[in-house]
Amino acid sequence: MPQLTSDIVIVGGGIAGLSLAAAIGGRRSVVLVEAEETFAFHTSSRSAQQMQPTYGPPEIRAITRASIPLVQDIARAIGSNILSPRPLLWCGFGETTIELADLIAHNPGVSDLTTARALELLPVLRGDLLAFAGIDNNAHQVDVSALLRWYQAEAERTGATLLTASPVTSAIRSGGSWIITAGAYTISAPVVVNASGAWADTVAGIFDQPTKGLHPYRRTVVVADAAGAAVDPNWPMANNSDDSFYFRPDGLQILASPMEDIVTTAQDARPLRKDIDTIIDRVNAATTLELVESRAWTGLRTLAVDGLPVVGWGDDEHSFYWLAGQGGYGIQTSTGIARFAAAALADDAAELPDDAIDSFSGLLASRF
Repeated sequence: MPQLTSDIVIVGGGIAGLSLAAAIGGRRSVVLVEAEETFAFHTSSRSAQQMQPTYGPPEIRAITRASIPLVQDIARAIGSNILSPRPLLWCGFGETTIELADLIAHNPGVSDLTTARALELLPVLRGDLLAFAGIDNNAHQVDVSALLRWYQAEAERTGATLLTASPVTSAIRSGGSWIITAGAYTISAPVVVNASGAWADTVAGIFDQPTKGLHPYRRTVVVADAAGAAVDPNWPMANNSDDSFYFRPDGLQILASPMEDIVTTAQDARPLRKDIDTIIDRVNAATTLELVESRAWTGLRTLAVDGLPVVGWGDDEHSFYWLAGQGGYGIQTSTGIARFAAAALADDAAELPDDAIDSFSGLLASRF
């Protein structure tokens, strides 16, 4: 059995693990192990591909604001447009229980829109059903494949060893190091990072660490043809204010989700007929698109009880680090969270805005 030694073993090759492997950048030697045959096989490849600074809890919004310029720096370095402007149109349909004033108060980046202006931006909306509209002009669509490729390439460039088809099956603590069996390898390292997504609590059990009550939740995405209208690829993304659906252009098709949060088990999730029908019905009721299903997929959003990321040292001797529970926000938060985690693991300072650092400090204080 091949034997490897490193400073850090990262368990999980989704966007959380890959972004950390890139961020630690040669300051520590790294071995990353992924159970699947390819990286980013589960949730990381099944997202809506957005960075939206007015979407999610306040802590997520702060980390997203910090992450956007970091991704822009990556894009400039590789000469690729990883981020493309895609404003987020907040819509209140029918007898919504959410008032626009409350939405704006809790999301300072949202601006009020008249119904007429909302229909100019997204003419397929049913104006007679639209109670209010607001817009976040700082939202972006993300080329997730390009971002993941950069994370992997940067990790490899700075010396990380990245292994696929290497599930962790055992771990013991001996002489200040973890002795880990992962696939065909035995790996020795003083520090382990748990970046294993929906399997994070299971992995914690292998390392005899207390679990954090993380649960995976289903979320389905449909890409559909629009029989009732020609799709403009430049339309904004629309999000119903009660989080019952979102949709945006995907080329000349529509990408949409019912935003369901159904607790499940860690698995290679598959879409259910009822969830596909739900999103088709909801979007068709609010628009003139007349969606006709083309294809669908389901990812898992792994969440703690409070819906916030679990990031920080899990033990007093600083041998087990949590990097989990980004809860479907990973596309928009991973770069900032990786920068923060890398600073903790390398024992230096994270170069992030104060509000993002405050958010991380709050997360750590509440859990560790």
